[in-house]
Amino acid sequence: MDEKLNLAKVSLKKYKELNDLNGIAKEYSNIGQILKDMGDLDGALYHARKALDIQTELNDKTGMSIDYNNIGQIYQDKGDLDGSINYAKLALRMDEELKDMFQVATDYFNLISLYYLREDYREELVYLKKLKQLLDRVPNYSKMDYIIKRINELDNKSLIFLKKHLKLHDLTDFLH
Repeated sequence: MDEKLNLAKVSLKKYKELNDLNGIAKEYSNIGQILKDMGDLDGALYHARKALDIQTELNDKTGMSIDYNNIGQIYQDKGDLDGSINYAKLALRMDEELKDMFQVATDYFNLISLYYLREDYREELVYLKKLKQLLDRVPNYSKMDYIIKRINELDNKSLIFLKKHLKLHDLTDFLH
């Protein structure tokens, strides 16, 4: 891991010499991910925010979405589900603006998982419905089987709650 970090730092230095803001942002993001994997969440957050600042300056919405998701993951790893949800919603808004339906579906799934972890089944259900509506519009969605599998892995308490509410809203076929 140290070797990856050193290589990313060398790469960052080169991009800075070239004044390549896109490359600088990507390397800050890479360093943030490496530090996160190493358990240095504060360092990871610092670098992810530096990447986001540059992506925002460049108005690179795809890059901003990636950085929002990365920051949200760091907050989740820190145990701050509210912070993680906030950044997941920022990523969702960006991906909706980009009309990237694959990433929007992934964002919905991230929010479903976060609300599940927070045991906020009402909000989890909101995003399950949104995901269902999106999947109904997007043919051959490649992650659908994975998402359905994950939903089916919810613990019994959540599953009972979901089935009850899905039945109320005529969405029971979603879990099958």
